[in-house]
Amino acid sequence: MMPATNPSIDSARVRALVVEAVTQSAELIAAPATAEQWDQPSALEGMTVGALCAHLVRAAGATIAYLDRTPPDRRPDGDLLTAVTYFHAAVDSPVHDQIKDVSAAESAIGHEATVDKCRQLVADLETRLADEPTDRLVAALGGRLLTLDDFCRTRLIEVLLHLDDLAVSTGQTRPTTDPLGPAIVIEICIDIARNRNGDWNVLYALTRAERSSDTAVFPVF
Repeated sequence: MMPATNPSIDSARVRALVVEAVTQSAELIAAPATAEQWDQPSALEGMTVGALCAHLVRAAGATIAYLDRTPPDRRPDGDLLTAVTYFHAAVDSPVHDQIKDVSAAESAIGHEATVDKCRQLVADLETRLADEPTDRLVAALGGRLLTLDDFCRTRLIEVLLHLDDLAVSTGQTRPTTDPLGPAIVIEICIDIARNRNGDWNVLYALTRAERSSDTAVFPVF
């Protein structure tokens, strides 16, 4: 199947999209409506608004955490993960089952501290992503490697979708972001569906509902 990474989108642009998404997240988290509903249920089952915010910040912050724990000269012994295969590995990871508990615990620092944490993360990402070379690798999910730029693509999925979740949860307008971000997310999601179900089942789901299989192709998450 075709790779999830679009080589026409350069490294700096992908990284800038992540910084923009986290910047907009910080502003939405900082909004009074978010503070007022911090302990209320969010649009995600089993998560409060505060837990959703904490999860968003943690998901974005994983970029720095993985960079810190991966030596710059690390090279793979086998195939790299891609943005597509990363999510297959993530769903099977034990960490996936702990997300709600971890998010609830991390939201206990409160609204203002979470806002400060997210704003500091924006500054850290701006500096760190600009300094890293285009061939930089990060170790994720049990030490499996992928390129920093592919990991940034996975962060776009996490941050943009949870940015929308937060807006819906609190009755706010979703912040405007570069349309290339959602386009990259769509591309990855389509490739996940292709990988799971085959190209023809994806085509049927998109264009021929009467020929679709009983197995749902979409959503992929």
